Amino acid sequence: MSDPQNYQVGWICAIETEYVAAKAFLDEIHKASEYLSPSDNNDYTLGKVGNHNIVIAILPDDEYGTTSAASVARDMLHSFTNIRVGLMVGIAGGAPSATHGIRLGDVVVSAARDGKDGVVQFDFGKRVQCREFQRFGFLNQPSTVLRTAVVGLRSQHTVHGHQLDESVNAILQKNPRLQEKFARPDKKTDILYHSDFLHAQGADNCGNMCGNDPSILKLQSKRSKDDDTVIHYGLIASSNH
Repeated sequence: MSDPQNYQVGWICAIETEYVAAKAFLDEIHKASEYLSPSDNNDYTLGKVGNHNIVIAILPDDEYGTTSAASVARDMLHSFTNIRVGLMVGIAGGAPSATHGIRLGDVVVSAARDGKDGVVQFDFGKRVQCREFQRFGFLNQPSTVLRTAVVGLRSQHTVHGHQLDESVNAILQKNPRLQEKFARPDKKTDILYHSDFLHAQGADNCGNMCGNDPSILKLQSKRSKDDDTVIHYGLIASSNH
C-alpha cells in the first residue's frame, strides 16, 4: 500500500469527466492507501507525473461550488499531511476577447494580472440599489514556487512548444474507449455567437438548434496547424453559479 506521507501534490477535480482525464495522464498509478483519516470521506487515485507523487480527489456526485471543494481539500489534508501544492484542474467556459482568442480545447493557467491574484470570485460581494455590484471575493496568490514554475514552463514552451496535442493523442491510442468522449471535437463545431444572441432553450448542440447564420456568428481568426491548442495565462473567474 502507498504511504500518504510520500505525496506532496494534491489535485482536485469537480466532475467525473475531469477525474477520468486526470487519471489517464498519470505516468504511474499507485495502490490505494489504507492509512487514511477516519474523518476523510474522499475517493482517491494515487500516482505519479514526472517526478511528482500526486493524489487526485473528486467532489461528491452532483455537488459543486467552493464549499464542496473546500471540504474535499480539508479531508485530503487530514490524510495526506505532507501536501504542499494544491491544484484545481478541470473544464471551464472561455471568454474570448480582442487580446485573448480562447478556443475550444485551449488551456488557461491562472496568473496574477492588474493587481488581482490569479483567481477572482466574482459573485461574492454586496449589491446596493442603483449602484454597481461591489465585489469582495479574492484569493491569495499562489506560492512563489508555483509562480516561478509557471515562468519556467512558459519560457520552455516558447522555445520548444508544449506537445499537448501529441500527449493527448498518445493517451487516446492507448485507451481507445476514451476516443468518442475525450477526442478533440471537429473544428467546425467550435463556433462563437455574438454575446447578445439568445440561444434556444434546451439547445445541447448550438450548431443544430441555434443555426449558423453568419449574421449571428462572431468571426474568429484562423490558427496555424502548430497552434491547435494554445495555453493562455491570466485571470480565472470563479463563482458558485
